[in-house]
Amino acid sequence: MAVVSTCTYDSRGKLVRPDTLDVSRAKIRLDLDTGEKPTFDRGHLHVFIVSDMGVTAEQARERVHLRLRRFFDRAEAVYGFRKITMKKSQSRNRLNLNTTISYEILYAVDADG
Repeated sequence: MAVVSTCTYDSRGKLVRPDTLDVSRAKIRLDLDTGEKPTFDRGHLHVFIVSDMGVTAEQARERVHLRLRRFFDRAEAVYGFRKITMKKSQSRNRLNLNTTISYEILYAVDADG
């Protein structure tokens, strides 16, 4: 499960960003989870990592974009979903020269939509 925290709003009704430590804890739980499925609990902030690799950077990009499309197709069908941040990272394996591209997505599913 990759629930970061419950949704908290300021006096103007804007969503308050979660604490960095809460995000880190959720990413650790995500690493330990073997299901590799995003969570969509209403009234909570979530983190999910979409990642793929390829022999070339272009192949890795194509593969990860397909996974991103599937994630957002599913997520945008959830009432109250909204993306907060999306961070990209890219690395190259020195042993086999494969490229890995990952996107860390922080999102909320509002309780009231």
